[in-house]
Amino acid sequence: MAKVIVLANRKGGSGKTTLAFNLSHAFKSKKTFSEKILLIDFDSQAHSTVYAGINPFDVKYGIYEMIVDYINTGKYKDGKISMHNIDIIPSNQNLAALEIELAHHEERNFVLKDLIIDFHNEYDYIFIDTPPSLGLLTINALNASDYLLIPVKSDFLSLVGLSQMMEIYYKVNVENPNLKILGVIPTMVDKRTKISKEIIGELKKIFGDKKVFTPLRNDVKLIESSSHGIPIIKYAPKSRASSDIKKIAKEIQELIK
Repeated sequence: MAKVIVLANRKGGSGKTTLAFNLSHAFKSKKTFSEKILLIDFDSQAHSTVYAGINPFDVKYGIYEMIVDYINTGKYKDGKISMHNIDIIPSNQNLAALEIELAHHEERNFVLKDLIIDFHNEYDYIFIDTPPSLGLLTINALNASDYLLIPVKSDFLSLVGLSQMMEIYYKVNVENPNLKILGVIPTMVDKRTKISKEIIGELKKIFGDKKVFTPLRNDVKLIESSSHGIPIIKYAPKSRASSDIKKIAKEIQELIK
């Protein structure tokens, strides 16, 4: 059975997409685990889709269309695309309308969970990228998952977003008691600055050392890799960001194996 990991934070710009895309590829790397990986872009901004080098306007059958077909007919076509040895279910702008589509659906909080049941025997890990909000899409992603990873940008406003994320976690945990907080990942970190050290210190006080993963440091190579649609471990394998991603992937694997 696949282990389903959702990356979520109410605050935008926390690094969810960067981590979802790059961790999914790190888990596939022959130098780490060589697992079978599926990445689901569950954000109407389609950043994971763009990161993978796919134009969202060219996506005619993505996660939105799969879900609409599923709730209307109980069937759907396969919308997965293979990119860099992983599979991705892309998104497009249509996904923004999904909350309206689900508004009167009896099982509206569990549609994604029901949809991906068929994928559990195909993959070792399923990663879900979410929008920067706490709406119905994020609730669906949380209910569909086994583990929650929370990226936290190294500024104090992000701690506010973290507290809001924890509130929604506890509410969803009533519906999905199997959802565990895997931990937090400090992002956009400059270890030379006082603020980065203070944020990491606060996170360790809240969650404990084991649930605060290796920080993802600032690295221009991450920006370059995203513009080329190539995971950092392939684009710049010797970069500090590549090193951080590999360490985070190993730490995650150790916690949930």
